[in-house]
Amino acid sequence: MKQLTSADSIDDLLSQHQYSLLYFTASWCGPCKSMSPIVEDVSGLMNGRFNTIKIDIDNMANVAADYGIRSVPTLMLVKNNEIIDQRVGGLPPQQMMQWLDKLA
Repeated sequence: MKQLTSADSIDDLLSQHQYSLLYFTASWCGPCKSMSPIVEDVSGLMNGRFNTIKIDIDNMANVAADYGIRSVPTLMLVKNNEIIDQRVGGLPPQQMMQWLDKLA
């Protein structure tokens, strides 16, 4: 999982893979703290089928605004720079894998 920083370009990261999973989070968000290890584990299990990008909405408010993020955690699946689906709130690992398997 790649942590987006101000030195990164979201477009550059999205162009590195056909599919990207954007994980919008915040340090103060309790459900995000529970979701982070799940996102990391599922990303590893999906074996490089997509690029996972973690985005802290407080540090990268401009990116969060560009994607219309109103609540965290938010998972957004992007294919070729187009949003194909998103989930808001926590997901159990199995449900997250099924969701990603169906789309990517």
